[in-house]
Amino acid sequence: MAGMATACLLFCGSAVQAQSSITGVYPNGANMFQPSSTLSFTASSPAGVTNVTVQLTVTSLYSGQSFLKNLASGNGLTITGPNTGLSVSATLSSNTLYSAVIQVKDANGSVASQTVKFDTITPSYTWEAEDYNYGGGLFIDNPQTNAYAGLVANAGDAQNSNGGASYRPINPGLSTEGIGSPETSYKRVQYLTGQQDYDVGFTDGGDYGNYTRHYPAGVYNLFVRAAGGNGAHTESADITVVGGSAVISSPGAGASPYKFGVKGLGWQTYDFMPVTDSAGDLVRITFDGNPATLQVLQNQASDNMNFFMLMPTNVVIPSTVTLTNVSPDGSALYNPAGTFSFGAYSPAAPVDANNILVQVTATNLWLQGSVTSLSASSGLTVTGPSTNLSVSFPTTSNTIYTVFIQITDANGTPISSTVSFDTIVLPPVTPTANANYTFEAEDFDWGSGQYFDNPQTNAYNGFDGTAEIDFHATQHGGDYNRVGLTTESLNEKQRPQYNGTGKQDYDVGFNDGGNWGNYTRHYPAGTYNIWVRGSNGTGNTSADSGSISIVTSGVGTGSQTLSQLGKFSIPAIAWSTYGWYPIKDPVGNLAQFTGGSLQTLRMTIDGGNCNENFFLLTPANPDVVLQPYVDGFTPDSLALFQPSNTLTFVAHSQPGTATSNIGLNLNGVNVTGMTFSGTANSRNVSYPVQLNTYYTAIVTVTDTHGTATITNSFGTFISTNYQWECEDYNYGGGNFIDNPQLDGYSGFGSVSNIDNVQLDFNPNKPTQYRADNAPGAAPGTTTGDVNGELPRANFTSGGGTGIDYEIGYFNGWVNYTRHYPAGTYYVMGRFAEGNNPTEDTLSLVTGDVTTTNQTATLLGTFPIRALGWSTWGWSQLTDSNGKPMKVTLDGSATTLRLGSSPIVGHDEANAGFLMLAATTPSPKLTVTVSGGSIHISFPTQTGYSYQVQYKNSLADASWTSLGGAVSGNGAVQTVDDPTTIGSRFYRVQIQ
Repeated sequence: MAGMATACLLFCGSAVQAQSSITGVYPNGANMFQPSSTLSFTASSPAGVTNVTVQLTVTSLYSGQSFLKNLASGNGLTITGPNTGLSVSATLSSNTLYSAVIQVKDANGSVASQTVKFDTITPSYTWEAEDYNYGGGLFIDNPQTNAYAGLVANAGDAQNSNGGASYRPINPGLSTEGIGSPETSYKRVQYLTGQQDYDVGFTDGGDYGNYTRHYPAGVYNLFVRAAGGNGAHTESADITVVGGSAVISSPGAGASPYKFGVKGLGWQTYDFMPVTDSAGDLVRITFDGNPATLQVLQNQASDNMNFFMLMPTNVVIPSTVTLTNVSPDGSALYNPAGTFSFGAYSPAAPVDANNILVQVTATNLWLQGSVTSLSASSGLTVTGPSTNLSVSFPTTSNTIYTVFIQITDANGTPISSTVSFDTIVLPPVTPTANANYTFEAEDFDWGSGQYFDNPQTNAYNGFDGTAEIDFHATQHGGDYNRVGLTTESLNEKQRPQYNGTGKQDYDVGFNDGGNWGNYTRHYPAGTYNIWVRGSNGTGNTSADSGSISIVTSGVGTGSQTLSQLGKFSIPAIAWSTYGWYPIKDPVGNLAQFTGGSLQTLRMTIDGGNCNENFFLLTPANPDVVLQPYVDGFTPDSLALFQPSNTLTFVAHSQPGTATSNIGLNLNGVNVTGMTFSGTANSRNVSYPVQLNTYYTAIVTVTDTHGTATITNSFGTFISTNYQWECEDYNYGGGNFIDNPQLDGYSGFGSVSNIDNVQLDFNPNKPTQYRADNAPGAAPGTTTGDVNGELPRANFTSGGGTGIDYEIGYFNGWVNYTRHYPAGTYYVMGRFAEGNNPTEDTLSLVTGDVTTTNQTATLLGTFPIRALGWSTWGWSQLTDSNGKPMKVTLDGSATTLRLGSSPIVGHDEANAGFLMLAATTPSPKLTVTVSGGSIHISFPTQTGYSYQVQYKNSLADASWTSLGGAVSGNGAVQTVDDPTTIGSRFYRVQIQ
């Protein structure tokens, strides 16, 4: 056909590579109790699956003992079908808890992995902890899901001292509450269809509950699904028979009390806890099928109880294996690299070498690590007879090891042990360039910058530091006989300088945030990473336990400047358990320090109360690539009021970077005109900002190693800005107290629908500051979450006398009548939110504030981030477009209204205080001529500076400053220029 044209569309691009996948896993952990004799799944890939492995963590319900099984094709896994879609299975044991890590790899190298947690438990019988007797010994027989809801217990059914009533009334009933995460994702079948699962909580010693049932006839072991949040307990509660013919007995020599404990891993982290006798053996409970009553009596308490479970009796067979000759055994630091070895002695039940599993976690001092599973066929050297095997594998230097050993005897019973040690090269006695080097945390400077050079074991004993020059501390003294940071004796792992020398090892402890100490030395030449040997027994892990800085000037004086190298985090384990923890920069690089001269390092305690034993400098790896990062922000958001005309920060780059590779976005605008100094590796950056403004600064730094992005939100607010407390809303029907009013509303009640409207009628909300005349009709007032707020001068947190409160459980509105200062302002608020992002509103009340017939005009909205109930942040009043809203006040008595949760379904927030931040309108210039001078006049505001500038011609390239900057004082100010200059154009810059 003539004249026809053909158009072709060509798609260019890389082919999408086939991916491995794992499907159809069962048991899948979607609910509790999935009895199955087989784990099965499908491993698929269009490219063909080449390898399938499963690592099982197997935990016996009866013994609580865990062991590992590494499964592969021909070693525990049955695999059938084509390699594009393999059917995989493994044998499971009954009444066992599992965690399965499944990994599938295909011919293209694509790896799919999935972790599944499940159990194969088949309970003989269960009953709920919240379903204790009611009405004086009455009970509901089985099944009974949620059947006891609302039923009232009599004295003799239960006894309780405190808590909530989510499921049943308390006093005397036990406290009940809905279970939380992670248990909510591991439900039993009866709770998958909308029923709520509850537990018994808020337990105290002496609380009890009676449980009457037709328990099934037979002999059973008894378990409790329980959690605890106040540490481990061995006797949380005791269980006895108080009615019927049931009998609890011990299988061996043990006796009562028949008890269960908790692991203490968290209030909603539950485990199956066995009921045991005094010898620790599982008790046996016998029922004859007639009604019986069990009583659960709290002893050590501090437990949440979900349900009770009867199981067929089982005998736990102890292992016959003894672990011998472990070397290194973890008792000493600085173990020479070479070999880790141990023995497996089992004359009664020989050990097959293939039943020895070793899992090695190794991390070198450059944070390069691996986790490796070793066996007799892969990585382990196993020699000797099966009754007394010797096992070993090689180690490398400057590495921190954790070795998990599991040995299973001929009876199929495993033992396990974990050993932690290091192979860090022992620092030489004489400090040597580019070699390991240590200094003690207790050996901070003394006598205003004086020091002892190396070596110096116990050399500082009795030499006092000078406060605010050598150290800052809230406590002093200690076992090391020094004034300064608090020191204490310790029994750490062995180091040569303390073994048989009569020297005592010490640490620095009892640390509070803000404590610091200086360490002046001739540090050896070279570039080093820094590690701290520390411990933490607080129960809380802080991402910022402390930091290490270089003192750049002022050593020996009260005026010192710092350059921070990085921070360290010491996890919560125990005060007596010390570990190695690195100093890292803001993006996770190992911080680097260059020695070779007399220098002073400073340790500062930031967010974590932790103990420090000593510090290790270890040569940095020149081949490690460091990502760029940013630090040194001022303002840094660590204080409420940081008035500044300039934002500064430091951009770090290992290979160096051009100034054009440093970007700054302020409040959504990419800025230009930054000022730079320093070197290509460490550039100091500054940019002008305005006072009384809230900023979000996003900084990007790019070099050949990558791009770093960091966000810093801060306010340049002035502490003298007008502020009022959210808890100081009107009282008594429109009454108010004018300023100042520090804690002036204490005890005052409000009138509903006049002073406030409250929609959250929670009867448990606190009323520490304001009275709640009509119960539930006012917000809660407390110091609780506000204890996490940054300090203000008027309050005890800032050295003042007032107590800082907040309002919470706040759903509705509150009125604030004041003679607010005249002017145009941005409005800022301090809020905390622990659930989801939300918002509060601000309105102008236009009706009579002493009546219920009030009208109000919406001014704007405070967007509130969800940072945590004790993590407070600024929020700026914005308009409907999200832009900052300006509010103009005339100085007369005005009522502003704060509204909470204005949108149905949005969360309540805690509110701290509100503040007026003066805006910076362009001043109107007035020019007059008299006496041979040109007078340039303009209005000013306190807290701002004003710089008059001129051009002789608008075509001139830049403006020239006329005189110096003028400080605002709320009045009209004047700058003069002689009339002899001819014509000029003038402007005023506000900072």
